[in-house]
Amino acid sequence: EDYEKSGQILSFTKSPNRELTFCPGCPHRASYWSINRALTLNGENGFVCGDIGCYTMAILPAGFGTIKTAHSMGSGTGVASGFGKLKSFGMKQPVVSVCGDSTFFHAGMPALVNAVHNSSDMLLVILDNSGTAMTGFQPHPGIPSGAAGNELPSVDIEGICRSIGAKTFTADPFNVAETEKKVLEIIENESGPRVLIMRQGCALSPEKKGKKKYNVSVDSSICKGSDCGCNRLCTRVFRCPGLVWDSAAGKAVIDEIICAGCGGCADICPSGAIKRSEVVL
Repeated sequence: EDYEKSGQILSFTKSPNRELTFCPGCPHRASYWSINRALTLNGENGFVCGDIGCYTMAILPAGFGTIKTAHSMGSGTGVASGFGKLKSFGMKQPVVSVCGDSTFFHAGMPALVNAVHNSSDMLLVILDNSGTAMTGFQPHPGIPSGAAGNELPSVDIEGICRSIGAKTFTADPFNVAETEKKVLEIIENESGPRVLIMRQGCALSPEKKGKKKYNVSVDSSICKGSDCGCNRLCTRVFRCPGLVWDSAAGKAVIDEIICAGCGGCADICPSGAIKRSEVVL
């Protein structure tokens, strides 16, 4: 694109388009996969109220378009709390909100208090990645250290939610099948204000960065590529940057440089072609 500046014509080459997405190994991708799948299996047109954080990208294909509302920090649970009172007016749709661990301490707790106080029929999913991941891992009350690196007592999110009066559950988002089952059970079999804490560290956190739990690979003898019937579910829908499509071979492959080794993609392949094995140190 050319433009005139100080009497000179400067020319810049446009960079290729690249959509916003979650990092390789981000637990939020797996979390939204489970939430989205559970709401689809439920079949009652349930929806998710979003909040402010890197997980807000779930309004995009990166999070399967799962988030339907996003306003201000703490608003996800507040909005969901309101929707959760509409059952008496005939609304049958399950109501879910999402909130990060840092956002929960900053602005989510008052909204949960309000939901419990008003007996709102809603599920709050706390995406606990153990840090303020969006803005540089500043400390928050849920981690055992302060801004100066000094050791401090951490505040337990699960304990807070239970003390407020919400039914509280936990799950590991990288255990995709089990988490999906748990979300569906909570939506269908529980009522009132309830909380599901999906706990898994951010892939870019100092504790996890550069450390792989699994070696992940695609078994080319099992992967059927475009003939699978899944319509390239792994690279077209799940779309982790560590999963790429080899157009020459007509199969999915793992980019070993980018892959963070979370192993979550192994649970979503319908043919079982994606394999994971624990890294032996």
